[in-house]
Amino acid sequence: MDSGCRCPVFCTADIPAATLNLLLQFVEEYISEFLDDPTLSMQVSDLIVIMGTNDITTITEGSSSPVTSSPTAFLDHTLQQVQEWFEINITQPFTKGFTSHCFLVLDNKTTEDDSCIFVSTLDSAPGEIHSLRCNFDVAMINVTSCDIQGESIEEGATGNFMRSGVTMTRENLRLVTNGGIYIENGEVMIDEAWRNFHNW
Repeated sequence: MDSGCRCPVFCTADIPAATLNLLLQFVEEYISEFLDDPTLSMQVSDLIVIMGTNDITTITEGSSSPVTSSPTAFLDHTLQQVQEWFEINITQPFTKGFTSHCFLVLDNKTTEDDSCIFVSTLDSAPGEIHSLRCNFDVAMINVTSCDIQGESIEEGATGNFMRSGVTMTRENLRLVTNGGIYIENGEVMIDEAWRNFHNW
């Protein structure tokens, strides 16, 4: 694997290929929206890798569409088991080609609502799991914030989502970031619940 910085994606449940391709589609949209710099020429496979094996030495490139089957290497693993594997095989040896402090997990709930678990190992004590559930459309935002920019998952809006247990979506992240303010029919409105999200 080259020296890129791909976020590992672990499937702990049987995830349909269509769902995996949807995740990759959102990564592509993330590139278009946030990394639209012609000098970068960034591809989906530069940012994400669906972990099809637990032998890290055989993973030589990131993932791209179309994915045709669900990987089974981490099927039925607990979040704790995945985190332990990640720390031993990626974080501790600082394995090139992967984000070293965060990963995504697709589980049984993923098949219901196209969400995933974002896990950050930055600032976590041994055995401690810092995670939040988020929709595919904000997964890469979290990866960039925590692994690339070095922000703790416990800070700001991500910390509020982590502590509340509320699934982070693009819409509610925008509401939290804007202090509950939004525009409806040309009028400025305030959603009091999201305005006070930090108190949840």
